[in-house]
Amino acid sequence: MRPYEATLVIQSKLDDEGVTGVVGRVEQLLKNKGGTIDASGQLVDRRGTVAEVTDGWRKRRLAYAIDSNREGYYAVLRFHAPPEALTELDYALKLNDDVLRFLILRVDD
Repeated sequence: MRPYEATLVIQSKLDDEGVTGVVGRVEQLLKNKGGTIDASGQLVDRRGTVAEVTDGWRKRRLAYAIDSNREGYYAVLRFHAPPEALTELDYALKLNDDVLRFLILRVDD
């Protein structure tokens, strides 16, 4: 299994439970495909620091409007998964209306 990192921009109209639900569904999909979650949380600063969600999700201002949204939640997942799992993850994220944008990168050692 290879290491990956996925960054999601989630709609700001959701509350904490909604954002946690979106991230939880992504984690469950990866686990069902044989993947393991190393870390998941929210993006804290511009340097890429990821923090565990303890006091709730924080909205961040977007650089430009996406579907008339000026704010969003940035969620980051670091995981190991077989390459075949990424096809289904990509498809599921494209169909999810709560996910404005996403990026999945393979992390090299």
